[in-house]
Amino acid sequence: MYRIIDVHTSFGKRVDNDPRFTAATLGMELDRHRIAAALTFSQQGIAYDPRAGNNETIALTSRDPRFVPLAVINLRDHPGWEQELNRTITAGIRGLRMCPGAHNYPLESATFQRLVALLGRIQIPLLISSLDCMTGWELPERAARLTADAGFPLILLDTYYGNMSEVMEVMRRYPHVYAETDGLATVDAVGIMAETVGADHLLYGSAAPIHPMQKSLNQVLETSLSDKQKAAILGGNAMRLFGIRESNLQGRPFLESLEPVHFNQPVIDVHSHLGYWHLPCRDEDYDPVPMLERMRRLGITHSMVSSYESMRYDIAAGNRKVMDAIHGHPELHGYVEIDPWHLDLSCAEMDRYYDRPNVAGCEMELTHIPCPTGSPQVRALMREVARRGKPILFMAASANDAAIERELALEHPNLSIIHAHGASPDWCRTVKDAPNLYVEYCYSRPSHHNLREAIDILGPARVVFGSDQTLLSPFGQVGLYRDAIQTDAEAVPILNGNARRIFGL
Repeated sequence: MYRIIDVHTSFGKRVDNDPRFTAATLGMELDRHRIAAALTFSQQGIAYDPRAGNNETIALTSRDPRFVPLAVINLRDHPGWEQELNRTITAGIRGLRMCPGAHNYPLESATFQRLVALLGRIQIPLLISSLDCMTGWELPERAARLTADAGFPLILLDTYYGNMSEVMEVMRRYPHVYAETDGLATVDAVGIMAETVGADHLLYGSAAPIHPMQKSLNQVLETSLSDKQKAAILGGNAMRLFGIRESNLQGRPFLESLEPVHFNQPVIDVHSHLGYWHLPCRDEDYDPVPMLERMRRLGITHSMVSSYESMRYDIAAGNRKVMDAIHGHPELHGYVEIDPWHLDLSCAEMDRYYDRPNVAGCEMELTHIPCPTGSPQVRALMREVARRGKPILFMAASANDAAIERELALEHPNLSIIHAHGASPDWCRTVKDAPNLYVEYCYSRPSHHNLREAIDILGPARVVFGSDQTLLSPFGQVGLYRDAIQTDAEAVPILNGNARRIFGL
């Protein structure tokens, strides 16, 4: 029996009253994923009025014991912030959620130092997003240094692969610093952090209902950590830091198994990579064995694979290495990476490999190889891709290029184009009349709501599964799709049927 405490949830949505972001919806997500309790706060406290937002939080947690209250304080509200801190402490809040970037004040300020002194007497956790700064690297060390002698826990939210190295170094230097796991989306990132800073310094968080809860759960459950370590991350550490007793959780749901959740049918992954990542990842490079083992655990029967090296440095070398790596593994199918700035080379690469039975098609990634989506170079290369008759995995230069992607699809109606890394509902509406344009949703901080809307707008026949491994964890991406797909009738085409048709499997 494993109790889960989610330390990173909120409710409310700025401007509109979208029912997907209400406290009621958050409560349904807790029950759906068997979460025993959740730390939470009202988004109104960040976006508009901390006092009104805190009132909403206190009212919610008073009527629903599944929720544990966090207060939001804005230090620019003088002298109101100190009065609000005292008021919410009296009302029973268990932690403080601060937003120095969103509220536009520096941590080095005298006002923040006064807050730290007050929290030193109160001894409740302080939660700050590690990304509430320019790059994600500036805030963690500053916050840790400025709170080091105060005695209360500092919990860094939203750590991800871009600042994970810095957060781990900060945690090694400052033992009062903890990290929440929602953004740890790369392969075995939770395991890597646990090895580096200790499982006792990690706290499960989901950022629900904005982000998918099963994704963040699977990121913890995928690791090779012991059950004791997983249980500590999922709930034990939060119970210790926030003073939640086991008696408070009697009658609440719990997990019976610490195995990651997956689908009970085959999955085809249309988006994966081999190569070196300059990030805190396991160094798998072009070794396909770890990828194949993850595929086996998740029931992924086929993966379409390209080279990250080809996107970043050397197209021909990366294509050669990925084709060598997948040789002898019928579950793996190669993408030839192509570059619109090098038309002749791209055509030569396609012609070199397209007659091989395990080559699925090509990939054009215009964020790694910058080129405008509607440029003559892209249009010329797309004509060559269409002429050769194999599908393309395509990443536009901008999320606002839906109209251009629609044009490209309609110009080449016999070419299957898979849009990579998800899209907004507006994108889906724009391309709805281009039946050969598909979309997959792998992303480090994805929206299961956007994926759900894509299914509703385009239909399940236009959505496919992608993971982005070996960068992103396929366990997390399976969790994303689990939280968006509602029926088996949707699951079959999305998970395997569409890809079988597109790639002729």
